Amino acid sequence: MTPKRFFLVMIVILVLSGLAAAASFVWGDKYLKEQSTDISRLMAENEALQKGLDDINRAEATLADKVAVEALISAVLPSEKTQQNLIANIINTATQQAGIPANRISSISFSGTGTPDELSGATPSKEIPGVYFYPFAIVFHDISYDTLLKFFGEIEKNKRIIQADQVQISPNKAAAGMLSSVNLSLKTFIKP
Repeated sequence: MTPKRFFLVMIVILVLSGLAAAASFVWGDKYLKEQSTDISRLMAENEALQKGLDDINRAEATLADKVAVEALISAVLPSEKTQQNLIANIINTATQQAGIPANRISSISFSGTGTPDELSGATPSKEIPGVYFYPFAIVFHDISYDTLLKFFGEIEKNKRIIQADQVQISPNKAAAGMLSSVNLSLKTFIKP
């Protein structure tokens, strides 16, 4: 092979290599653009799916919160119309937990009468629309001041909202820390 021929073969090989390299770049660029488009589409689909999962998780959490809130509202504002029984149960529990024997309860009075399915004695609340309050009173005699505080603590622990409207205390002058009588005017709230 002559040097001239070798030179021509080398130039042809070099031109073919250049053309192959250029074709590879063009093909590679086209392939990368296609892959980039596919990746972008897959990432968008993934984002949409993730957003859907987040929405589902939020909806489940909201539903769980709603159920918990409704259970709390039912406990705090029951729709039962047997107010006397509800209040008697609360007072019974609170007096037992506070250590007040039954013979120290002078009276428990409820404001209403009527059949248990009526809102007898309940009055619509002016401050909270759609809620009724039910007043009642309890009188204790010969209990200690500490026992009265325990009773109020037990009332506060109860899920039902009970509000003291009036408290009349008559101290026992003969025994320090003892109360001759305690007259409590209270009210609780119900949902009609």
